[in-house]
Amino acid sequence: MTSTIRETLQAVGEAIIQHIYFVLESGRYPLDRRSSALLKSLKATVAQGRNAAGRFEGFSVNSSLELYALDYLEYLDRGRPKFTTPVPIDALLVWIRKKKIGQPGRTAQGRFQARRSQSTGRRISANQLAYAIQTSIYKNGIRGRHFLRPAFDEGQNLLDIYLNNQLLDEATIELDRVFKKAA
Repeated sequence: MTSTIRETLQAVGEAIIQHIYFVLESGRYPLDRRSSALLKSLKATVAQGRNAAGRFEGFSVNSSLELYALDYLEYLDRGRPKFTTPVPIDALLVWIRKKKIGQPGRTAQGRFQARRSQSTGRRISANQLAYAIQTSIYKNGIRGRHFLRPAFDEGQNLLDIYLNNQLLDEATIELDRVFKKAA
């Protein structure tokens, strides 16, 4: 029974992760599994249960499923409401550099072109760009993608199916044993 609990929880965890992959790889702003740090960070592990004394008792009914991901998975799911604490500039600067947003290009002669504002045509620094993004998020918020609850619901349904099948198998074995004794 102990190995089946571990296998069952691991299968449920993988199903939840696959559902998250499906949702995040589709839609208006899809993520790519090969390059997205968030999708690469998704991991499901089964933790051993502990008894009342706090000692590990192996993979039993007290075992748990643990899902790991980068911190901003929560913000991607819930979004960010308007007029709350502004996003830290440091985090935005890292994101701007990583995504190469507004990076200076090169001219035909191979010289660097400065980052320029689309409206005024003036040069704009990375800090100014981060401040503009921060202000926009503060004023407008970010719409959430709401994918975690459906993924957990699917995992719960799968767990119910596994448990119902397991109970049915155990009941069938017990009935067979009773009928063999009677015959």
